[in-house]
Amino acid sequence: MKQKITSFCFSLLFILIVKSGHSIEPIAITWENLIPQLPAQENSLAGLTEEEAGFLEWIIYLREYLPEEIKPKDQKFHDEMTSAMSQFSEKGIDVDAIIADRRYRATAVNNDLNGKAITMAGYLLPLDLSGGKVTDFLLVPWVGACIHTPPPPPNQIVHAVTVEARSYELDSMFAPVSVTGVMEVRSLTKELFLVDGSSDIDVGYSLKVQNIEKYQQK
Repeated sequence: MKQKITSFCFSLLFILIVKSGHSIEPIAITWENLIPQLPAQENSLAGLTEEEAGFLEWIIYLREYLPEEIKPKDQKFHDEMTSAMSQFSEKGIDVDAIIADRRYRATAVNNDLNGKAITMAGYLLPLDLSGGKVTDFLLVPWVGACIHTPPPPPNQIVHAVTVEARSYELDSMFAPVSVTGVMEVRSLTKELFLVDGSSDIDVGYSLKVQNIEKYQQK
């Protein structure tokens, strides 16, 4: 029932936007606006040498980002990781707490944007491409995100769907676009198909797109 009410509210807002023309002016936002105001992050690397800090970042990468299927399984690797964790613990460095804090900051969303009519620029990654026309896509902050580089954090990815059977004629994924629509704060996972397979992408926002066009630098 809650989902039906939410969908009705978003549909009603779109009707108001379309029917009233200029009465509801979308607010222009940037990617920074998608990140809520959070307490200042403590310097978790304070007191470490450059080598130690680099090793700590490597451990976090192995634990948090390296796919499970390609992590080393041998006992030597396990012993080295256990020893490193013990050494950081002796220095007062809680690796688990650092990972948890970074994960929280990567998924924290700006609830003030929920239900707001917005306009923003970004790069388009199609999820549904038919004859060169796009109706379902991910909006990301930099070119090549999720394809040539690791995906941005969830609060820097927007799942966008066009409304009223509109579509966008895609001629390049390397040219920015400007989208206008109603934002919804909603966590979900979308499957992005790549040349060499597919990848599940965690998303923090959804957007019902009323208009999409090539981005023009002002």
